[in-house]
Amino acid sequence: MTEQYNKNKTVTARLLTLYTQIWMYQIIGLIIFICSRVIYLFTHTTTDNLVAHGNSLPLLVWNAWRFDIQAVTYVSLPAIVLALATPHIGDKASKKASSFMRYYYAVMLALLALLATAEVFFYRNFNSRYNVVFFDFFDEGPLGLLQTMWQDYPFLSILAGVVAAGCLVSIAGKYIQHIKTSVHHQMGTTATITASLLIIALTFIFMRGSVTQYTLQVEAFVVSTDEVMNSSVPNCIYMLKKAYKERKNSFKLVSDKKLLKENGFASIGDAIATAGLSTDSIATSSEDSVYNALFKRVTSSYTDKWGGKTHPNVLLILNESWSNHLLTMDRNDSLNILGAMRQHLKEDIYMKNIQSVRNGTIYTLETVAMGMPYMHFFNSRYRYESFNSSIAYPFKTNGYSTAFITGMDPTWENVLEGLMLQKFDTVIGRREVLERIDGSTTSEIGVYDEFLLQYILERMEKRNSSDNPQFVMALTTTNHPPFTYPENMQLPPLTDLWYTSADLKGDNDVLKKYGLGIQYTNESLGCFLDHFKQSTLARNTIIIITGDHNVRSILDYSAGHVPAEKRHAVATYIYLPPEYRPAASEKQRIEERYGSHYDLLPTLAPLAFAPGTEYLCLGNNLLDTTQPDSIYFSYNEKQTLSPNSEKNDSISRMMQARETLMKIYYQQHFRKQ
Repeated sequence: MTEQYNKNKTVTARLLTLYTQIWMYQIIGLIIFICSRVIYLFTHTTTDNLVAHGNSLPLLVWNAWRFDIQAVTYVSLPAIVLALATPHIGDKASKKASSFMRYYYAVMLALLALLATAEVFFYRNFNSRYNVVFFDFFDEGPLGLLQTMWQDYPFLSILAGVVAAGCLVSIAGKYIQHIKTSVHHQMGTTATITASLLIIALTFIFMRGSVTQYTLQVEAFVVSTDEVMNSSVPNCIYMLKKAYKERKNSFKLVSDKKLLKENGFASIGDAIATAGLSTDSIATSSEDSVYNALFKRVTSSYTDKWGGKTHPNVLLILNESWSNHLLTMDRNDSLNILGAMRQHLKEDIYMKNIQSVRNGTIYTLETVAMGMPYMHFFNSRYRYESFNSSIAYPFKTNGYSTAFITGMDPTWENVLEGLMLQKFDTVIGRREVLERIDGSTTSEIGVYDEFLLQYILERMEKRNSSDNPQFVMALTTTNHPPFTYPENMQLPPLTDLWYTSADLKGDNDVLKKYGLGIQYTNESLGCFLDHFKQSTLARNTIIIITGDHNVRSILDYSAGHVPAEKRHAVATYIYLPPEYRPAASEKQRIEERYGSHYDLLPTLAPLAFAPGTEYLCLGNNLLDTTQPDSIYFSYNEKQTLSPNSEKNDSISRMMQARETLMKIYYQQHFRKQ
């Protein structure tokens, strides 16, 4: 009896010893999370602001602890299983388990430190905690990923820090291994069972992050009216898990009824009414109702001949990171940002209140090309169907040749295959531009913009004598890290007005790269337009140039003086042949209107398409001077703006309805595949 009692006593002691050691390692993990959170808070807010919201700090600390203990518990699961099992085998097995934990935690906590550190640099680039964009890095392939890490981040310093963290944990583990727990009681087997059940119960509670009916969810982020405090609550592990779930579920098909309910609509008719859409014909099914609401027909169009042609050529350029915010920092000779583009912005239409709908290059490309509400469509298994929602579709029905031209390799994000299936006759990338343009050179990510634009101009001029009008959609690349340029590039110097601007953040080396980027892209576009206006294309070609998204890493939107209008604003330029330009007073009206990428196709439709042509219509015609300016608004997935801010919430609801209908439209097709 005494022998059995001592055996149970020893088993309990070994169990509690291992669990105590686990807690020592978990405390180190909690300290890593605490340090990263403190750094985040004091980097993005002030002490005065924390004091002003001091009543929210207790809830912040509590909810942050819940997220942190949940994360370290998941990390500890293998160790907890060992702690529960090995004490029953013997003392030698327990010692091996303790030794295993030392090296296991050295690796896992080093990785934890790596993820926490990497998120700091992720935020600098994207002004966001980890989100679905994080996985874009891995889409570049292993070589591209390593190249990006080497060029854009202090890779060696981070690696050294991670290795040092792992070594420190291993050293600490050497001492943790010597921790012993003594048991002084008369409970025998009951003590072992009780201790095991208690450990299992605590593990279960910590993994749930809650003792209530509901597990720990994103709702726990909200602890204050201050956005920075709320965003500091979750840790990097939870944000990464959330981002992965969003990516994984981006194409999760649900029934129309469930999708409507999730977005707060009672029926398709309710969504159509909220979206402010009307149907042109009687629908015999829900699929017809959605289609009729989303697609419009051109009712009237220009009957004049476009330089002897029935339809104009159309060139739509998505210009990498063409930030309207940066353009407005131009001070002529004191800080020359606009360069050769200056005169064209004065002569033609320059719209300053336009937002990108999405906030990343591939997402903007898919949105402009297809109105696509699902991210990474070109990489999905649903990409093999052609859709009438393609921007190229109405051009093809009007006899256009259609092309997508970019300086990058079009296999990126499967753009080549994706667009070829969406009514584009050809997709042209880096290789052909380099072959066709003498003296052209390339950066690591794409042909320099000046050579890309030269190729587009020469190609369109050559085909301008053809009976078929041309639609060309283009994507530039140079105004993007690693910010390398042609050797003979000559730009005006960036003055102190740039480096000392309160709108910018980062050291001077970083600011110089971005400053040269915006100068170079403006100079390239301006020189392209100089040559274009001297060509035969000038009398029968429409050009729209718009940014794919705003710059995300050097603009300091935490500064209170920066208005919300600039956060997602992209410069948008429109060229019309002289006989179709609006009068000076109407030009000013148009330039002040609010809009987004959803307005691009509705703006082109009456100019380029014959009456009766169907096209996807999610926005307004920006050039329609018969419409009151009050109907125009600017939509981005993060914010909605309009001349009357009191209407922004209702406009956001309207756009939620339109995007819900777009999801239903696509899902109805996806289910058939």
